[in-house]
Amino acid sequence: MDYLLPAATDLPRIEVSHIETPSPFTVEGIKGMGEGGAIAPRLALAAAVQDALRPLGHVFVHELPLSPDRVRHYVERAREQGERGGLG
Repeated sequence: MDYLLPAATDLPRIEVSHIETPSPFTVEGIKGMGEGGAIAPRLALAAAVQDALRPLGHVFVHELPLSPDRVRHYVERAREQGERGGLG
């Protein structure tokens, strides 16, 4: 209740401009688009799993995809690290 969500009238004016830089490696200079948005969600999920396991022990989540077996493996490693009091 203390903080109101910003409305459209609260936002500054936004101007959009385009800069074209054709690729020298493809036909007609065409580049891919949209692939960048497919990378971040997987990394965010890996970071979330790593953060969720922190109370058990420190473990670095560095392999994707996060299958149930892989998450189970990370849980076991975090517990081992927590019992030893080590990092890694």
